[in-house]
Amino acid sequence: MSRIIYYIGAGASYGRKDAREVFDKGSENESLIVHEGLPIVNELAMGLLAFKKAVECAQIESEKLYTFLNRYKSDGSRINQERMELLRDIEILYKATKEHATIDTYAKKLFLTKQINDFVRLKNVLSVYLLWAQLVGKVDQRYDTFLANILQMNLHLPKDVSVISWNYDSQFEIAYRSYSQNGSLHIYEKNRETEYPQYSETGKIFKVNGSANLGDFNFIDTIIKEETIPPIIQLIEYYKNLSVDTSGLGFHFKSHLSFAWESSIKHNQLMNEIKHTTKDTVSIVVIGYSFPFFNREIDREIFENLPNLQKIYIQDPYPEAVEPSLKAVLNPECKAIIEYQKNCEQFYLPKEL
Repeated sequence: MSRIIYYIGAGASYGRKDAREVFDKGSENESLIVHEGLPIVNELAMGLLAFKKAVECAQIESEKLYTFLNRYKSDGSRINQERMELLRDIEILYKATKEHATIDTYAKKLFLTKQINDFVRLKNVLSVYLLWAQLVGKVDQRYDTFLANILQMNLHLPKDVSVISWNYDSQFEIAYRSYSQNGSLHIYEKNRETEYPQYSETGKIFKVNGSANLGDFNFIDTIIKEETIPPIIQLIEYYKNLSVDTSGLGFHFKSHLSFAWESSIKHNQLMNEIKHTTKDTVSIVVIGYSFPFFNREIDREIFENLPNLQKIYIQDPYPEAVEPSLKAVLNPECKAIIEYQKNCEQFYLPKEL
């Protein structure tokens, strides 16, 4: 059980404003690469356009035979064809993000109208884009500082501190690599296909919306370890594998990214793990999360089961804008004090730690 919970959204991976490089500013082709952290919702279209340009410029040798995952080979001419399919799908998602308020709005529309193929395509493109964005940019340094502050000597989170994340990214996992190459954080992810780990003496990280990974592990590590093939070419190939049967390779490619309204065979188990972990929680630090309506049912299920909650810290440049949505998910009997933290240079460490 954890007394302190960090409740994080996209703003927790924002990085720095001065780490954003905009190309063709003011034009229809305005694009964005974030050199530390990740784009937020209103930057997604520009980020997708930068990804599209990277795919277009990938240097693929048509006559070369590329070996992937030490399991199978694919020639350059075939990968060039796969490149065209990915470019087409990026363009579709790019246009959709320009035409809708948020990516969640577009995704929910596809889901409600049963446009299943388009819905799956959205999740697949978004997954490989986020993998690419984390390969070309550094991790948000606040994650590194946070881990330096709270990791124990055994390189695990203390059992008094756990994280509930709505983010698809792997910022925690990437930051953790500089502390341990062999160990791992104890992560409970919505779409995990294997069993959850069973630990009682450490803090946990819960990914309630899944993850932009293509398996039950941090796929970025897999891409980095393959030094003979540029990451962008790997992503082109792996994107194709998301839509075909690769069971013969002994590996099943599948995006672990999902949305709050989607079911999961692990949902009940995940929520039970969260409730067990938070039953003694006294303080929550909300970082970069606005409590959108799409997520309200899950947020409410979590926040209405915090019998000992006494303090909620909202760390955000505009915390007063977050508070009304936060109150909408609280138990009506909750008497917790809400405190603003506008300084976002580092993840807030409350006095309760």
